[in-house]
Amino acid sequence: MMTIAKIMSSAPVVVEPKAPLREVYRVMAEHRIRHIPVVSADGLVGVISDRDVREALPSPMSPGEATEFAASMDRIPVWEVMAEEVVTVTPRTSLAQAAHMLAGRKIGCLPVLDAGRLVGIVTETDMLQAFAALLDDLSGSPRLEVEVADSPGRLQEVSRLFADLPLEVGTFVGAWTEPTSLRGATDRVLMLRFQAFEPDEVLRVLERAGIEVLSKRLRAS
Repeated sequence: MMTIAKIMSSAPVVVEPKAPLREVYRVMAEHRIRHIPVVSADGLVGVISDRDVREALPSPMSPGEATEFAASMDRIPVWEVMAEEVVTVTPRTSLAQAAHMLAGRKIGCLPVLDAGRLVGIVTETDMLQAFAALLDDLSGSPRLEVEVADSPGRLQEVSRLFADLPLEVGTFVGAWTEPTSLRGATDRVLMLRFQAFEPDEVLRVLERAGIEVLSKRLRAS
């Protein structure tokens, strides 16, 4: 299973809550980034994005507004405009889980915490690059698609099951839900995709965990 630890940016650039927006603007331009974790002595307290900065500042188009723009850059602190409710992941979170979190919450980044300490950050761009590389890898190996009953916590359960699966056996790539006609129009199933060099062993892992396989398809890439 691919995890966040494999794609995150370690030791991310951070700012303090009291820093002025001018400092945020400078850091974003220097490092070519759009999201910065906000860290105080207590740890992670927020995230600020380039959009937060733009929406907090007046337009610099006219001479008068340009003066106000410059003054606002120095006057407005990060804590006034940052997002305080931050969705986070750990280095052990699967790419599939993180992708669902980004899409479901409509957010652009996920700070990575380990034992409460900020150790990295993952952005939409990181995720897209990871999935693009993964698709390239899949082009030369068998793909196993397995259909199992969907239930609360099932995706997390599968992610844990395959966290330590040897690479020579296979890799848990991702999952999605689909409607099924087997149990009624409103029921859904969870589709699991593996890069499977030993598909029988992948199926045995599911069986030993008591997860019923409703159907399976093995496809050559």
